[in-house]
Amino acid sequence: MRYYSDPRRRAVATQIQAEVLRAAEVQKLGGWITYLIRDPRYPDHRGNGAGMPIYIGQSKEFPKRVLKRFMSSEKLARKKDSIERRVTDLLHADVVVRYEALERMPTRLSSLVSETNWIKRCRNAGYDLCNNLEEQRFGGPPIDRYGIPETRLAPFLLEEAIQDQVDIMVSCSTCGFALVVDLARVRACPGSPTTIGAVKRSLDAMPCTSCTEGRWLARLAAR
Repeated sequence: MRYYSDPRRRAVATQIQAEVLRAAEVQKLGGWITYLIRDPRYPDHRGNGAGMPIYIGQSKEFPKRVLKRFMSSEKLARKKDSIERRVTDLLHADVVVRYEALERMPTRLSSLVSETNWIKRCRNAGYDLCNNLEEQRFGGPPIDRYGIPETRLAPFLLEEAIQDQVDIMVSCSTCGFALVVDLARVRACPGSPTTIGAVKRSLDAMPCTSCTEGRWLARLAAR
């Protein structure tokens, strides 16, 4: 109640609600949304009054992502130049960042490619983004589905991996025997892991089923 009794804070809450509602309208058509966050205090290099680009992300639940970032940014603002820190600092100044939908993609992998390529475009144009993953720190040419690191594939649910044709390949350290794991069969097993990263971890260092002397080495890769 104290928050809403302060006109300045009430105005901030109203703006946050407006951002969440706009995101919900975008999400009505489904898909994975690649989005841009802008700092509304300054126009961008090209004169866009909506604000300076500061971060690009992607989500299948766009309005939930928008609300969560506003609500939990202060708790998560550990790194000096993280998006959580920037959102928090702006909120302390009664400034609400603006969200802009850039692209709608059908699958998780295509969305990760979209996110990274939009980041590279912005970096090539000289924008100072706070995206800090290794493949997103620099500009350069666009990537394709094979340019997404294994660490970003690991959280895929099994059904997402099947849809995007992301495989788990295992090979023996001793005899060299290799095979591709049938994720559909893994998914059908009761109590099976829900992500391909968890399946990979369960396979790593298991005895080879061919020579029984070596150990499996598992890796993730887009087909």
